[in-house]
Order: sequence, then structure tokens, then C-alpha cells
Amino acid sequence: MERIDKPENNKVIFQLNQKHETSSEIDLINVFEYMGKKKKLVAYLLILAILIGISGGILYSGFEHISGKGSYARAMITFQFDGIEKGLDPNGAAFDVSLLKSPYVIESALSGMGIDERNIETVRKNINIVGVIPEDAVERITVINKMAEKDTDNYEKLLDVSYFPSQYVVYLYDDGTFKNNELSQILNGVLSSYKQYFLDTYANAEALTVTSNLLSGDDYDYGESIDLVKTQISIMLSYVEEKMKEAPDFRASSTGLSFEDIVTALNFVKSVDVSRLSSFVESNSLTKDKSRQVEYYEYRIRTASNEISELETQLETVSNIISSYEKDPVVVVSGSDSTLQYGEKNEYYDQLVSKKISLNQQIAEKNTGLNEYYLLLNNLNAVAQSNVQADYEYADSLLARLNTTIANWVALVEETTEEYYTTTLFSNAVKVAVPAQYFVDGGIMHIAKNVAIPSAILVLIVLIWWFFNGVKAEIVNMRIKEERNNKRKGSEQIIL
Repeated sequence: MERIDKPENNKVIFQLNQKHETSSEIDLINVFEYMGKKKKLVAYLLILAILIGISGGILYSGFEHISGKGSYARAMITFQFDGIEKGLDPNGAAFDVSLLKSPYVIESALSGMGIDERNIETVRKNINIVGVIPEDAVERITVINKMAEKDTDNYEKLLDVSYFPSQYVVYLYDDGTFKNNELSQILNGVLSSYKQYFLDTYANAEALTVTSNLLSGDDYDYGESIDLVKTQISIMLSYVEEKMKEAPDFRASSTGLSFEDIVTALNFVKSVDVSRLSSFVESNSLTKDKSRQVEYYEYRIRTASNEISELETQLETVSNIISSYEKDPVVVVSGSDSTLQYGEKNEYYDQLVSKKISLNQQIAEKNTGLNEYYLLLNNLNAVAQSNVQADYEYADSLLARLNTTIANWVALVEETTEEYYTTTLFSNAVKVAVPAQYFVDGGIMHIAKNVAIPSAILVLIVLIWWFFNGVKAEIVNMRIKEERNNKRKGSEQIIL
């Protein structure tokens, strides 16, 4: 007779170690059976979770659309000039990229597009600027993160990683005020307006026009006008000489001039045209109002005298410091019987000497001006007869010609300097790396993503709850069985 083996009951179990060093086994088949008993409830919960996820996703998509965060125009702008890597602007001050969304820049952009300026604040509040972390900073952060995996103390080094972006992503969010194609145009217009604002701010050539037209009119007497002309030319020379040092080889194609050419021309105007007017006015003691001109010369004499006194006081102080200052000697042994001493090079001492020389030069210049004003005042007081009309007409013609000459040179300086900044110094200072493009994040795909994510999370929560509810039911059943077994064993021991 064949032996028939009884099939074994296959079970998938979990082993739980209890505190009292007893072990219990959870049968997954039983767990699934308990879970099966709640299939209907779980089905309802899953449907509810999906509905809640869909509703939440649609509501969030609607909120994005209303708040203007769903769709946007996006562009990328880069800065390339000395100091940007340290967070500084071309003048050495802290660089503020938020000026890109200043009302002035936006107003210029909107007016150029014919858009109502009442939308300035709407555009401004919807612009967001995000800096791009430089590659070297990303590498440092990555290395520190890897080091921190072995030693968490290295996370503190992340605080020491500083960087200043030179590249920014600019967003203009769509709040429904403008059409889709207008949004990209507006953002491109704002970036273009900012580039011009940047050049106007740091090129600063237009500052020369401030005094170039002050000579027109009858507000100044001839002596005052001459001083004003000299001041204007000095400002221009100082400005252009600085540019000549920066770019000695630059020559503008628009004007055909280099900065050295302009310096030479301005010096010629100063030495010839201004001198011609000065000599005529001074030799004829020409004035529109003698008493007012006398007061002007007396005022300049008092001012020059006070300035000389102040400079002489400074010179005396510097001279006393120099006379009492001793530089540390350097002793050099050249042989067994002799030594040589050389004064050590001292930067502070050299600065004092340079300051003294500069003060002496300033005092000499002030004294020259003072003597000129004394001479002009004496000549004016000595003249008894009044000037003829022909003298006034000739002086006026010289002054008008000089005013025109200076205005022309101001325009040439500005044009030459602007070309220098735009084509050489700041040619790539502000560059739109990626023009504005419109992105529709509020479309079907984006809404589907907003719906899918919360629905998936809620479904996962229901499934986890369903599984652990079955595990809990199995554990409760095991404890009931264990208590019954313990009672049965106890009763058997009593009977025995």
C-alpha cells in the first residue's frame, strides 16, 4: 500500500521579537485575508482619495493662474565687467541687480512700446530675478557635501562658501494683464532698457553737458564768464585725460578721434580762444556792471587768501612731521674696518614728502590766481571812461563763438566716450544670453501634474493604512490565540 504524504501548509511569515524574548510569527496570508475583508471600504477610500487629489490639483492650478505663477516669460542675462565676481559694480560699490526692476527702467521700456505707464507697478511686482550659482561655487559645495558624508562637522564649512552670481534668470509672470506674445516683448524691452540704464550710469559722459550751455544769456559778467569757461574746460580735460590713460590706443570710428586728440584740442582752445577773450576783456577792463564786477573780484581775492592760509597751515603741519620723523636705518657691513648706512625705504615718509610737494604746488597756483585778481581789480578801479559799444559787441562775439566751440567739443567727447564704453570697455558688460520666451506651465500637462501628485500621495496613504490594518488584525488574533493556549495549558496542569 502506497504511503500518501500529507501536504504541508505553506506560510509566509514575519517574525516579531517581543520584550520577553518570545517570538511570534505573523502569517502574511492571514494578513491579506483580513485586508480582503475591507476591500469595499478601501475601494471607497481610494475613490475618495483620487477625488480629493483631483480637486486639490485643480484648485492649486486655478490659484497659480490667478496669482500669475502658472505661465511666464523667461530670459537670461549675464554681466561681464571687473568686480562682478566680488559683487561690485564698475565704480566699486555693491552691485544691485534689483535695479533691473526699478520704475525708471520699466517706464522707459513701456513708453518705448506704447504701453500705458499705469502698468509700471503691475510689471514690477511680476518680475522675479534668480541668481545662477557659479560653477566654482557648485564644485566647492559638492566637495563639502561629500566630505560631510564622513564627518558631519564639515557641514559648517558650507557657511563659508560665498559667491556672487554673474548670471541671472529673469521671470515675468503672467497675471492675465497682457497677451502671451506681449509678455515676452515687455521682458525683452525691460532688459534692453536696463542695458541703456547701465551704460548711462557708469559711462557718465553726459555729466559734461551740465555747464556747457551756462554761458548763453546775460546772467554773467565777462570776468565771471571767463572763469566759468576755464572751469568747464578743466572738467573736460580731467575727464578725457582719465580716459586717455585707460585707453591710449582707442579711436572712435564715429568721430575719428582718440582721447589724446581731444586733450590736445581742448588745450588749444584753452591757450588760444580763452586767452584771446581774456586778454581783450582784461586790457579794456570790460564789464557790464562795474560795481558788481568789483564785488566779484574782491570776493575771489578773499576766497583765494583763505584757501592759501588753509594750505599753508597744512604745509606747516606736514613739514613738522617730516622734520621730526626718523626712518629706521639699514646697516650694511661691507668690510672689517668700515660700514655703510642706507635709509630704509618707508612708504609713509614718501607719502609725506609727496604731500608737501603737492601743497607747495597748490599754494603757488593759488598765489598766481590771487595776483591776477588783484591786478584785474586795480585795473578796473583805475579806468575812468566807459567802454564803447563796439567793445561789447566784439567780446560778445568771442564769447558766443567760445560757447559754441565748447558745446561742440562736449558733444564729440560724449560720442567718443559712448563708443568707447559700448564697443570696448562695456561691450559685454550686460548681455542678454537668452532672449525672453513664453512658457505655459498652466496647460494640460501642468494641470495633470498638479492633479497626479496629490492623488498618488493620498492613494499611497490609503494603501499603507490598509496593509497595516491587516497586520494589526493579525496581531490581535495571535494574542487572542496565545491567551487561549495559555489558559488551556493552565487548566491541564491543574487536572494533572
